[in-house]
Amino acid sequence: MPSSAAAAFGKKEEVYGFQTLYRELGYYISRLEQYERALKFFDEAIAKTPNDRRALMGRAWARSKACKYEGALDDIRKALKLDPDDLVMLAHKALNTYLNCEFEDGLVQNTRLIPKRKKPDYFQMGAMHCADAIENCLGERAGRPLRDHYKIIRRLAWKKNFEEQKRFQPKSRYKKKKKKKVNLPDKRAEAHDPIVPIKSSKNMPSFSSGTFTATSSVVPGEPQSEQLSILDSIYSAKSEHNILPPKISFPYEPLQNYTSNIQNYMAEKYLDTLYKDKIFLKNLPKEPGIACPNEAGTEKILSLAKTGYKTVKYKQELLRARRPFYFIKYQEATSSGALKIRQEQQLHKLRERAKKEADTIVTKMTEALEEKNWRSVLELGEKLKNFCDLKSKNILPERENYLDVFYDTVCQAHFDLKRINKNQLEWDQEKRIYKMLGLHLSREPSTDSVIEQFKGVFIDWKKQIGVYGDRLRKATTPKEMCWLYHELSRFHTEMKQYELARVYARKCMNEAKRIEENKWVINALVLIMKINIAQHSKNDAKQDALEAIELATEMNDKNLLCFLNKCRDVIDKIAFDEKLGPKVLMQREQKIVEMMAVDKMKDEAAHLFRMMSAMPAARRMSVMPGIRITDDLDSEKTDKRAAARKQSIMPGVQKTPEFQIPTDSSKTKKGSARPSSKGVGFVELIKYHIDE
Repeated sequence: MPSSAAAAFGKKEEVYGFQTLYRELGYYISRLEQYERALKFFDEAIAKTPNDRRALMGRAWARSKACKYEGALDDIRKALKLDPDDLVMLAHKALNTYLNCEFEDGLVQNTRLIPKRKKPDYFQMGAMHCADAIENCLGERAGRPLRDHYKIIRRLAWKKNFEEQKRFQPKSRYKKKKKKKVNLPDKRAEAHDPIVPIKSSKNMPSFSSGTFTATSSVVPGEPQSEQLSILDSIYSAKSEHNILPPKISFPYEPLQNYTSNIQNYMAEKYLDTLYKDKIFLKNLPKEPGIACPNEAGTEKILSLAKTGYKTVKYKQELLRARRPFYFIKYQEATSSGALKIRQEQQLHKLRERAKKEADTIVTKMTEALEEKNWRSVLELGEKLKNFCDLKSKNILPERENYLDVFYDTVCQAHFDLKRINKNQLEWDQEKRIYKMLGLHLSREPSTDSVIEQFKGVFIDWKKQIGVYGDRLRKATTPKEMCWLYHELSRFHTEMKQYELARVYARKCMNEAKRIEENKWVINALVLIMKINIAQHSKNDAKQDALEAIELATEMNDKNLLCFLNKCRDVIDKIAFDEKLGPKVLMQREQKIVEMMAVDKMKDEAAHLFRMMSAMPAARRMSVMPGIRITDDLDSEKTDKRAAARKQSIMPGVQKTPEFQIPTDSSKTKKGSARPSSKGVGFVELIKYHIDE
């Protein structure tokens, strides 16, 4: 009694309604098109109730949708054992047989079932699909790809046909005597052999030697081919030379001769745009960014990529089995004349429309350049670039020419901005240069055409950097690379990422020098000048201006020379604001401390900066180029009494800073009269007590 109670206690109770619960859950999830997940519930339902015909039917349907046709056929056979006359299961069996690429069996099954049910015409359509697939693979519509493409198969077929036409010849017991060779005087050695095309010379036997068989007779004045043709008969001569038979005319050559990436070409034919997903899934495990510290996530991504690639590849092979590649190419080559004419007319219309639209954009862009409307030039240029990228070379054959016009026009637009209006006042001319070099203006002028055109334009710089970065990865021509480097440098300058901007500007300049495009060099140099000024590198900016002036002198462009000389004068006049120096310096030191990896290194760096702050400015190492900190500013900020004294209306002598190092100018030479300093200390003492 206790043992039976223990057994009853240890037995796992079944879920109420388990006979239908898992099956209906599987059907519900299948309707949501989550077939892999639904298969788990169908497996559980069949494990509980193996003879449930509805569960077998549901799992067969889910397996068929998940491209598991063999498993679906197994479930259908089990269900048909329970009810052999079920027409629904018979229809599923015929369909899955066709999907499993067993076209002959599918044709037989559908043909047998047509008399049982004519409407709806599932069986009739199934028979038509199977017959169509067989015709695509083996029928006349597929051509003769093996015979027409492969030379060895053509040679063997020729030889087999030759052997079949021979009559029976009894074989002698005795060995045949070897034919004696007769050495004839080589009269042909003096004359040169005729020039034969390479293709035909490969299949011709060599008759230049003077050695012939004894059975051959030489008749002077006759060509050698005619002499041999007399003795060469279908019964006496043997195919010793194994001459390649002539090729049967075929409308196209095999693609392997000129297609380097046949796999992607075939994938595009069967999968259309899905072939890009196949390439992505195939290359995903090799991507460097796939590895990350999250190992579980990495394994899941790799597993999904592997499963997806297998599914797409399997679907491609199924489609290829129904419509072989040689069938597709043969149908393309032998399409009807009327269809070809319609296709050519449609292509001609598309080309005319694309050419007309591209010409319209180019005309507008050229007119805007002549009218000095540079903003419209850049906008129309971006429109032309997007238009050319969207059109294939088949629809727009002159795409490269349009792109060259676009690159030259954009370069000219940026180059024309480097000019000054001689009718304006000198300060107005300098304002334009201030704006172009990124310098601050207290009030922007409202009359300058260059500044007005680009005023109030919102641009998402991050988005533009992403777009132009993708274009740069696919760039092929030097002009395109110059343009992309220049634009990326401009965008990064606006984002205040000056190091990246400098790199791109240098790349633009080097590429332009390589192809001798001086206008792009000038554009890049002006960008580098702007970057150096933004980083307070005044000397580097002057050096870039001098380099640009030398190049402009070689180009003999007077207007550009005037502009660059004015830029150099503006750079000389620039006085960087030093009052913000200490604050920026403190922030810089704080960032350097935060970058240290270990707490010990952070403490050492902070201690080092504290020691540096106690030193005089002349002996202090600068942690930020372009920022100069003097002791006068430090003492004025920290000493309240010095600030109060600075605001006093009482005249007095300025106090020497505490850490000021005497310069050479303050020292007196021997024999020179030293200024009298008597009473200065007493006056300062009285002034100090009065201020207090």
